[in-house]
Amino acid sequence: MRVLNESLQEEKAPAPLEVSEVTKVYPGGVQALDGVSFRIAPGERACLLGPNGAGKTTLIRLLTGALRPSSGRVRLFGYGVEDADFLGAKRRVGIVPQSAGMYRDLSVDEYLQLVCELYGGGDLAEVVEAFGLKPYRERKMAELSGGMQRRLSMAAALVSSPEVLLLDEPTVGLDPVATRDVHGFLRKAMAGRTVLLCTHNLAEAEALCESAVILRQGRVLLHERIDTLRRRIQPVLMLRAVQGPERLAEVLAARGCESVREEDAVRVHVEDPEAQAPELLRGLLAEGIDVFECRLVMPSLEELFLDVVGAAHALA
Repeated sequence: MRVLNESLQEEKAPAPLEVSEVTKVYPGGVQALDGVSFRIAPGERACLLGPNGAGKTTLIRLLTGALRPSSGRVRLFGYGVEDADFLGAKRRVGIVPQSAGMYRDLSVDEYLQLVCELYGGGDLAEVVEAFGLKPYRERKMAELSGGMQRRLSMAAALVSSPEVLLLDEPTVGLDPVATRDVHGFLRKAMAGRTVLLCTHNLAEAEALCESAVILRQGRVLLHERIDTLRRRIQPVLMLRAVQGPERLAEVLAARGCESVREEDAVRVHVEDPEAQAPELLRGLLAEGIDVFECRLVMPSLEELFLDVVGAAHALA
């Protein structure tokens, strides 16, 4: 009975992030969001995806309280911007903005101390150590490199040990080395937290998140786990043969297999790789085709995204 009661309490507990029938119309009649609804569960690591103009940045600004919806409700832990406890809910959220928002004349230490005061506490020494900021504590924020500024933004977002992280394009404009470093820090920071990551970098989203909210023209197309999305697209076998891709494609076509040539390989769509691959390989060998590589390729998040957005565009 106790387990059942705990389960019921979890169901009734407000979501860390919840958007309910939200519409946002800017002055001049520009509509950014149109009836958007979704709920990010405790511990969920979700990415917010969509083409340019889909409404992603508007949604992030609504969740931080920087904007108010034209209609509908945005809630943090059950509280909306109109509630007296909304400020307390915001203190449970760490935000990494797209622009670092530097106070140019403050030192790293001064900035982090300011953040601690705004959040009502925090372990400054811990985040300085975790993000490798110790050599830069007395340096002015304006003197930091782009990658170091992004580290400082993440340190500020985590100094109060928030339960939720809102990440708005955390690696935009960074070079590959700085991006790799930021991803390493994010993997550690996201563990055990509820996360909403807004990004155009689909490889980044796939590496860091487990679910996706896809927007298009201000509406939610879907909110699903990435592994569930993968089941929407047939897996692919990547084949390479001694006889080359042209001859391999010819034999596959003669056997009635749908295939696409890709440089020195051929992609073959299959429904059940475990059952079909051995039979396919035996058949190719019988036709004199020596396959030296057979690899299962699962659809990437980029392919899933294009499939979802493309299908929505065709129906529009």
